[in-house]
Amino acid sequence: MKGDGPVPIPPSESVIHLPADHYLHIGAPTEWWWNIGTLKAGDRTFGFEINTAAFYPTAFTQIMLTDVDRNLHFQQTAWYPASNHWAEQDPAKDWFVKLGEVHMRAPQSDPTRNMRVTARMVDEATRTPVAFDLLVSQQGPPFIVWGTGVMPPSPKPTLKDNNFYYSLTRLAASGSISIGGETLEVTGVTWMDHEYGAFGTEEDRPKWILQDMQLSNGVCISNFTLKEPELGKETPSLATVQRADGTTYFVSSSVTPIGATWTSPESKTTYFMQVKVEIPDFAATLLVSSLVDSQEFPIGEASVYEGVAGATGTFEGEEVAGTAWSEQTMRPKKDD
Repeated sequence: MKGDGPVPIPPSESVIHLPADHYLHIGAPTEWWWNIGTLKAGDRTFGFEINTAAFYPTAFTQIMLTDVDRNLHFQQTAWYPASNHWAEQDPAKDWFVKLGEVHMRAPQSDPTRNMRVTARMVDEATRTPVAFDLLVSQQGPPFIVWGTGVMPPSPKPTLKDNNFYYSLTRLAASGSISIGGETLEVTGVTWMDHEYGAFGTEEDRPKWILQDMQLSNGVCISNFTLKEPELGKETPSLATVQRADGTTYFVSSSVTPIGATWTSPESKTTYFMQVKVEIPDFAATLLVSSLVDSQEFPIGEASVYEGVAGATGTFEGEEVAGTAWSEQTMRPKKDD
């Protein structure tokens, strides 16, 4: 009924079953576990990503660290042959993901808690060594993307035809990071995505921009559009919104890039440093602002912007703020 507000999606409509779906899915054409977020060491702020992925027959890792206060960004992409042995598939065993210099592991009793995540890389531009040793543990319910965890909607989804997606958005994180020999103790509340199944072919994989938010009112939001927006123009998007108690909604929204842009000197791709997200069902207007401009994995036509951000604005008439993440897969400019 009109005026009653957005309708939550019943948990019974989710196709995600934990802990089993935290494990490797044999037969999925793609699968990845993706750790991102904001870490603090005293008054210093860092953004990070530790990603393992298989787009069979190829696998890769992406590791990055952004030192916000010093305006520094370190990143590395590494490629490997894919196999069925890079992650545990049996829910009766302890969970692990191991690819190259990235290792994630957790006890079988509840692999969404007490996950140890370690990673090492050497920055591709400066040759600076960077290392992570983090313990992350989910607090509260999982975040079922789209409310159901599957796209496109189907009464009988399959790994070959559908995409499956959930996140752990309230990961209490602690541990250390090392940058060029300097070791810092860090804490934070971070985010992990696990996505698997169909994700298009190499020729027709989608382009998108995405904004993840962890707000001060306990709400988590993942907003995205598969349309490539233009500066200053409103573009339709879709938002998964979850309250602190786990109540989840999937609603229409919009994104409008505003303000500054940044053009990568390597890929020549231009990215948006500020994106306004509007979610009418929640009277929400939120500004997601990158904390450092240069946060790109520059890998040619597959270059992607993935970076730490902040969120400010209003939600249901109240002012909110929080940590955020900005991801953009844009088409590079063509030479005239």
